[in-house]
Amino acid sequence: MKRHASCTVWVILGLVLLTSCSPTSTPIPATATPLPTLTPTPQPLGHPENPLVIGFVVENPQTPEYQSAAQRLSTALTERAKLSVQIRLFETYTNLIASLEDGVVHAVFLPPLTYIYAHEKGLAEVELLANHFGVYFYGSMFLANAESNFTRYFDPVTNRSTAPAETALPQLAGTRPCWVDPTSIAGYLLPAALLKQIDIETLPAIIARTPSAVVRALYIKGICDFGATFAISGDPRTASTVLNDLPDAEQRVVILWQTEPIIPNLNVSFHPRVPAAARQAATSALMDAVSDADLNALISQLNQGYALQALKRVDDSVYNPLREILSALSPDLETLLGR
Repeated sequence: MKRHASCTVWVILGLVLLTSCSPTSTPIPATATPLPTLTPTPQPLGHPENPLVIGFVVENPQTPEYQSAAQRLSTALTERAKLSVQIRLFETYTNLIASLEDGVVHAVFLPPLTYIYAHEKGLAEVELLANHFGVYFYGSMFLANAESNFTRYFDPVTNRSTAPAETALPQLAGTRPCWVDPTSIAGYLLPAALLKQIDIETLPAIIARTPSAVVRALYIKGICDFGATFAISGDPRTASTVLNDLPDAEQRVVILWQTEPIIPNLNVSFHPRVPAAARQAATSALMDAVSDADLNALISQLNQGYALQALKRVDDSVYNPLREILSALSPDLETLLGR
């Protein structure tokens, strides 16, 4: 009996040991199938959730008058374009160009050198050009005192030059110019580039700061021998600030030579990625708005008082004559944003 009980104990103990040494299985949790992620489809440009943004540069974007003008113009353009349009204000052209590059802005009002810069970076394509003071393009004129020994190559009756620059401008070699400002297209960049293009060297220039100051310096003599200012869109010799105390300025300061009108006015440009339909709708709305006196006043206000008589369609080729002449100076266009 004792021996049988002992065997039974050993059998049970062996079974326990065998059970403890046998491998155990760990259940593997079922892998859940991920649900598909829904990617929202972006709304087309001009949808209220994705408005077409037009950028303007103003001195103080937070001024209530500018904010009100921007809101009123946004509403009017949205109604006319049949798509959602938003006006966004910027303090500098540097910020405006950066937002154009980031895709935040889709259309912009740009002056000529700023447009050329943006176009070179692939950010802007011109669509519309502004009529300003009755013209779409302006130019430069070379002025001198009537008592100087320079020969005049300009016909005031036709308002055209009578000889090419290669004939008219060599007489300025070795004389002193009065420029308006180093950033002025008509008062420095264009005339200086023309002189360089035909290898005419002058004495160090006087910077007069304004077109009227150029006229005054030539009127009194002894400061500079010739000067350059804007032309075709107006004549600084007939400005009230000059005629008030120099009533004979137009007779005492004469035009030696004048360029063709090759400087485009302010334009409306679109980012190249703006779809054709949205571009066409916004273009038509802007042209319509400029013909409305109240909306025209808003557009001029947001362009810092720049008066627009009309807008017409143009393409990038209208900038080629200016590009060609300015290439003689190779200006750093990034430093000329806003011009």
